[in-house]
Amino acid sequence: MKLFIVFDGIDGNGKTTQAKLLEKWLEEKGFSVFYTSEPSESEYGKTIEILLRKRTAASIPKEKWIELFTKDRKEHVKTIKAFLKQDKIVISDRYYYSTLAYQLSEEKWQDYASLFLKPDLTFILDLPATVAMERLRKKYKITKEKKAYFEKLKILRKARKKFLLLPNYLDDNIKIINSNRPIKNVSEDIKKEVLLLIKSFDKKSKL
Repeated sequence: MKLFIVFDGIDGNGKTTQAKLLEKWLEEKGFSVFYTSEPSESEYGKTIEILLRKRTAASIPKEKWIELFTKDRKEHVKTIKAFLKQDKIVISDRYYYSTLAYQLSEEKWQDYASLFLKPDLTFILDLPATVAMERLRKKYKITKEKKAYFEKLKILRKARKKFLLLPNYLDDNIKIINSNRPIKNVSEDIKKEVLLLIKSFDKKSKL
């Protein structure tokens, strides 16, 4: 069975954890799964990773980020399509929704999204920006006193609002999932949605 499933949303929302849990669960059910993420392993993706680690990342023009992510995503889609042709379920940790929420105004969303392969199902994991920031602070040992902490919090708040607007602008199959809950509860809700998707694609499914 070939399906393309995406996890997206603000940093610190638990999408990588949930994407990995779904991958494991699907494999246990006998499905062939390919897990991937953005930035990808392309040369553009590697450049993005290097730039993100630099202290000067915030000073890089928005247009440059859009250019790099777009080029990386076009390469990434080639990989995704190749695995879909092998009848695999592809799970991507981030996709074009991040570019829409972080870098583009709403009037440009539909045109930008039309450049890429549309997922069969997208999960936007949602939680308050303050909760996400606390998770990031503990993970990366960011102190609350630093200016960077408050700048990042402001960015997360703005991006969260945009992620929640996505279903109003796109006809993608988007599910907003409250991720400010125990990991197991979030995972169960995700599995229910994936089961419905699988059954809609495969009427003979025993799941």
